[in-house]
Amino acid sequence: AMERPTTTHPEDIRYEKVKVLRSTRTLQLKDLILGQYVASHIPGNPESNIGYQDDPTVPKGSKTPTFASGVFFIKNERWDGVPFVLKCGKALDGRKAEIRIQ
Repeated sequence: AMERPTTTHPEDIRYEKVKVLRSTRTLQLKDLILGQYVASHIPGNPESNIGYQDDPTVPKGSKTPTFASGVFFIKNERWDGVPFVLKCGKALDGRKAEIRIQ
């Protein structure tokens, strides 16, 4: 989402990155989802029988999130109204990095 820097000099690149971060709207609670994985009991997958709180090293009743999804908005002319969705978590089905334009 950053604009093209004037040169490839590290300071110019840093300047453009900082500009984007300063233009990012403060994350609102309504734009955030937190969760914690539980056992899913998928046949043939023994790891699916263990949820986060089933791990003996996790304190009983832990509310530590293991998944987060947030929608961010950048307040500038180019990206006004365009949502940037970031998701991350533990024990997901797969590992991926994805950029999707709709």
